[in-house]
Amino acid sequence: MNPDIKCASVGGLLTLLAIRGIGPRTAEWLATRFTTLGEVRNASAQQLPTTLSNLAIGETWEDREWEMAYSRTLRIIEEAQKQSVRVLAASDQGYPDWLRDIPDRPPVIYVKGSLPIGRRFVACIGTREPSQFGDQVTQRIVSMLAENGWSIVSGLAFGVDTLAHRAALAANGHTVAVLANGLESVYPKRNASLAARILDAGGAWLSERPFGTPAIPHNLVRRDRLQSGMSAGTIVMQTGLRGGSMHTVRFTLLQGRKLFAPVPSGRHAEEEKSKGVLALTQSFGADLGHLLEAQGEYRRLLQDVYRDRPPAIPVNGRRDYGTLLAQLDDTLTVKSEYRGSRTSFHPSLF
Repeated sequence: MNPDIKCASVGGLLTLLAIRGIGPRTAEWLATRFTTLGEVRNASAQQLPTTLSNLAIGETWEDREWEMAYSRTLRIIEEAQKQSVRVLAASDQGYPDWLRDIPDRPPVIYVKGSLPIGRRFVACIGTREPSQFGDQVTQRIVSMLAENGWSIVSGLAFGVDTLAHRAALAANGHTVAVLANGLESVYPKRNASLAARILDAGGAWLSERPFGTPAIPHNLVRRDRLQSGMSAGTIVMQTGLRGGSMHTVRFTLLQGRKLFAPVPSGRHAEEEKSKGVLALTQSFGADLGHLLEAQGEYRRLLQDVYRDRPPAIPVNGRRDYGTLLAQLDDTLTVKSEYRGSRTSFHPSLF
């Protein structure tokens, strides 16, 4: 291992993350307090967090462990070159600006394709089994957003995600597929051709998972925070009261980002897949928390911040598209002004 490698660099963070007992938050903590890997390796137990101080006197901190971690880092970097994947640390310029601001950001991300700096991102998500209403609003809203210069962020899943990526491509827009697995493959496999089209059209794949990592349920849920985290807002096109979309909704609100939802009417409002959207646009804090069976910090957020209003901004047909665009643009303006006057940004201020 080269002891002079900077902790906050890609090589430094990958090496730290490969050490037993060091997770993402601890790796970030070490990178803010030590300049090089050598300084971490030689730190005393008193200089380390409690979770590591006990390991520092055991075999975890022997040279063999560090050499194995560094070898893994070299293999990842070599594989990234073969796969045409960029590995970005949170301090790197190409790391998405908004994603950098979430409290549990990934220290390192993997990007395949084009992820231009300064892009305006909006997450478009929803049920894997949309009805006619979900199908129509997804295509209409995504087309409108893409035509107005917004990059569409979604998860490549079946249903609304697939519709969103396709609508963005049809409008000659930019779209990003956020994956829960390593970027040497695509999940789900049946969307491999769509994933290839995204790259061919100048879009991107993004993941926090190293090569060889499968899209297990835990990773799929954690992936959802990246979709909302890199976006100025999230639009949930259609969802029931349960399901994967509600994870992204939860992350969106906990990250302090704006949440939008097209409101169904008539027979569409009676559909099971519309109940979640109706709850998000009509129910206030405590009632909504009960409906969603929210727990912990999420339940407190709904009860306190949204005690007298629904959390989702309703989109009542095409007449509200201008308002939707204005709300998203306002979010960018507020963030820009805040960054111009402060040295750091916390999304809960919104």
